[in-house]
Amino acid sequence: MPLSPSLESFLPPEFADQLQVTLVAVVGALILFLIAAAVAFVGWLVALGLSRGVRGFVGLVGIDAPVAKLQARDRARTVILPSRIAGYITFWSVFLAAAVLALRVMGLDLTPSITERLQDVVPRVLTSILVLIAGIPIALAAARLLNSLFPVSTSRSGKIRYQAFVSIMAGIVVLLALEQLGLAAQFVVAMGVTAVGAAGLAFALAFGLGSRDLARDLIVEYLRATESDGGADRP
Repeated sequence: MPLSPSLESFLPPEFADQLQVTLVAVVGALILFLIAAAVAFVGWLVALGLSRGVRGFVGLVGIDAPVAKLQARDRARTVILPSRIAGYITFWSVFLAAAVLALRVMGLDLTPSITERLQDVVPRVLTSILVLIAGIPIALAAARLLNSLFPVSTSRSGKIRYQAFVSIMAGIVVLLALEQLGLAAQFVVAMGVTAVGAAGLAFALAFGLGSRDLARDLIVEYLRATESDGGADRP
């Protein structure tokens, strides 16, 4: 009497060991995910508490008072209080740190790459900020000096000239700050393309809207000349 094949004959010899290793890996990954989620949740709670504490501290110091007075004078203007800005910065800083820690728990260590990137970016950002802080007053002083070289004028042209000097000097300072970030060349190219495109569009609109009568007269004269030539050629 033939024997029915057993279940073990259809399975690989190491199936039990492979199944056990897979289940252990899945359970370990699930545990790590739950731990990472708990770390992120605790970080969110800590970030929320610290942000509220920072907002309360900044409000007690009195930094919000001038901004609140400005908002009271002009209710139509939307003003963000400094305490709220400080709270947002604190919250996202702590929460992002907790998120990085949670990813590290799951085996995704982003700390070296983030640290390397920050070491490259932070000095440039700080240098750009210092250039702006020190350059804007110098730009204003240089604009006043250049404006004083011209004849004194209290008319509107003198104010426009002074504003033009301020804009030029401030633009130079901004370009120097962007140079520290490596964005000056791209900014200049983008501004050049934008200026050329705007000038072309303005010229096209000015010609199209201002020369409609001229274009109509030219077309009418061309059609009349065509008709007269056609009539002369007829026998």
